[in-house]
Amino acid sequence: MAQSPLKKILIIIGLMLVLVVPLLMIQAKINERQQRAMVVSAQISNQYGGEQTLSGPVILVPQVRRHEVVYTDKETGESRSRIETRYERIARVPDTLTIDGELRTETLYRGIYGTPVYRSQLNVEAAFPAGWGEPQSSAFRDQRAALLVLRVEDLRGLAERPRLSIGDQTLTLLEPGEIPESLGGNVLVAKLPDNLPGPFTVSVELNLNGSRSLAALPLAKETSMTLRGDWPHPGFTGLLLPAERQVGDDGFMGRWYTNSLAAASAISCAGDNALCQDYQKALRVDLVQPVTGLLSSERALKYSYLIVGLTFAAFFLFEVMRRMAVHPMQYLLVGLALAMFYLLLVALGEHVDFAWAYGIGGLACVGVIGVYLSAVLRSAKAGWGFAGAQALVLALIYAILNAEDYALLMGSSLLFVTLAAVMVLTRHVDWSAAQTRGQ
Repeated sequence: MAQSPLKKILIIIGLMLVLVVPLLMIQAKINERQQRAMVVSAQISNQYGGEQTLSGPVILVPQVRRHEVVYTDKETGESRSRIETRYERIARVPDTLTIDGELRTETLYRGIYGTPVYRSQLNVEAAFPAGWGEPQSSAFRDQRAALLVLRVEDLRGLAERPRLSIGDQTLTLLEPGEIPESLGGNVLVAKLPDNLPGPFTVSVELNLNGSRSLAALPLAKETSMTLRGDWPHPGFTGLLLPAERQVGDDGFMGRWYTNSLAAASAISCAGDNALCQDYQKALRVDLVQPVTGLLSSERALKYSYLIVGLTFAAFFLFEVMRRMAVHPMQYLLVGLALAMFYLLLVALGEHVDFAWAYGIGGLACVGVIGVYLSAVLRSAKAGWGFAGAQALVLALIYAILNAEDYALLMGSSLLFVTLAAVMVLTRHVDWSAAQTRGQ
């Protein structure tokens, strides 16, 4: 060797720092493409219908509350009192809430990026008790009509006008200008008949479009929800998992049961004009997309420094063992070829399955390195031996990427085996003599 081992090690470290620049540029490109995919997903959701959360139906009962207010007269300074009247609405949740829905899904694309969307048919039944219209204690029933309120996260997803009914009687939905401002937006509101007798059941039929997820808040003393769909990768999240579920290649089925004790927080937050926006309290199914090529490429890139380091270590051992110098520029070119592998992986992963992208990119990288090193080392056997070792490392990294639960164990084992091999191969090397020859 023309240089001492210590100097060569310092040069190798410097070269690895240089290679950080292209690897960081590739990471930036992955982040850019991921951001573009998120923008496309948001655009599709805005035009088709976003993530939908159903809240209700809930009855808002008008009432009047009178209370005495004590104040100080500004002119006389005496304490006086007056009776003030407050008009308010209190929320009444049903005794039982039953939701039955079916989702028909597809993936909408814009360019090469897509997001899952669905068309759902929902049947909702809410049973209210006989005393639903009674005001709270110390309050009086107002003469205004009680309101039936159903909140939908994104009204743009309504494929047709919802149908609300009590028995054979169809309820008329209020137009946007007729809805009280205190209820906010994204609500379906209907006035209840004045002479509504005893306990009754409200039926709601919804054809609702949405994307990525569908959820419902369990605003009842007893809630039962059943959802079926043809999406093979559902994710059950939210307040609790379904009591029964089936997942297969042809779709899923989930059935939830809960009560007012388990869903007390959801019912409590609905007391404010039936407005509840804490969607972690909802029963939810997500349309989970399988791991995308970009995400897999990002995970693979995390091992790039390990692969470059192992390759440079192999070159250094070859120099030590064969006493043959490898120029730093040759180190750098091989390192750039490895960096190009990750750029190819990102580019191909957007168009073909990640396994194919990894295989094609790996073969291209290994082939270039094999041809190049055969000339550099003046030996086809040595050159293709390095290329074969590189292919083995890439294969091991692919196995680690596909074994998420064992990734740390497999990665640690790979490093340990590599270190052990280096120690065994260099156990007879006289490093002091090699240092002297390099000076």
